[in-house]
Amino acid sequence: MYDARSDLLAHQRDYLLSCQLPGGAFRLGPGRDQINPYFTNLALIALVRLQEWEAVRSYMDWYVQHLNADGYINDFRLDRGQELDTGTADSEDSYHATFFSVVAEWTRSTGDCSWLEANQDVLAYLLQGIARLQQTDGLTWAKHSFRVKYLMDNCEVAKGLDDAHYLFASLGNALLAQEASVRAAACKAGIAGMYSRLRRSYAMYDRSHPGWRKWYPDITSQAFPIVYSLCEPTVPSMLYERITKAFPRFDAFVTGDTYPWMVMGVCARMMGDEQRVRNMLTVATDLYIYGPRQPYWLIHEAGRFVELLLGE
Repeated sequence: MYDARSDLLAHQRDYLLSCQLPGGAFRLGPGRDQINPYFTNLALIALVRLQEWEAVRSYMDWYVQHLNADGYINDFRLDRGQELDTGTADSEDSYHATFFSVVAEWTRSTGDCSWLEANQDVLAYLLQGIARLQQTDGLTWAKHSFRVKYLMDNCEVAKGLDDAHYLFASLGNALLAQEASVRAAACKAGIAGMYSRLRRSYAMYDRSHPGWRKWYPDITSQAFPIVYSLCEPTVPSMLYERITKAFPRFDAFVTGDTYPWMVMGVCARMMGDEQRVRNMLTVATDLYIYGPRQPYWLIHEAGRFVELLLGE
């Protein structure tokens, strides 16, 4: 497999780039009609690392130009080549948070602050969008119209707020950098409060803890504090042991879910489980990239795949 690493990287880079539309948006997969900014944000970290900077900058422009009246962004669909606003999104907290992470990754990689300087007002607006969702316990609602505090969303929010701090500090805006930092710390404290020593797990949302026979969202949610380095020191190894005991063949995608969840490979790498990482890359290549589950291989999965392959 590893003799073909460069070919795989090139293949997946071309796959991701083939999803980009003339206006900068990315569809979920070649031939797909859906445009999901959240999944795009996750995917484009890989394109930044592959130095496809112009493609990512074009998307960043598209994102800030498509905010809705509430200051968030919806999913879109393609209809005869036209991008139509669906009027809804899966979440509002994670969409903006993961966008901050893309912009931060792009800025670090390029060393170019010109986009930040041109868009600092809209970035401040995005920060306030997250702020409106953040509650007194530090956790964010998924949407202003859907008041549920998801563990996975909040892990992404904590990372996004840290990245927002970096961006505003880069702009010399000490006030907004401080606000982002304070909000990130509050979110991390809220996530810590979702952990139960008695149950040896995090709440998936609000006070609902996982059932250890259900892959999504139960098991997958427990990986996110590991992926985003938000656990106390003794917790990751215990959680990962529970994950691998419940689904010992998740690296072969024996989970009951048709989607690959390549983020679990990131979790495995964080835990030093390179055997499972290697197996996920091999099986994903055979089963999803070139195999029968190809329809379930979407841009965010390709992005995680590239991240894992680059780390080899």
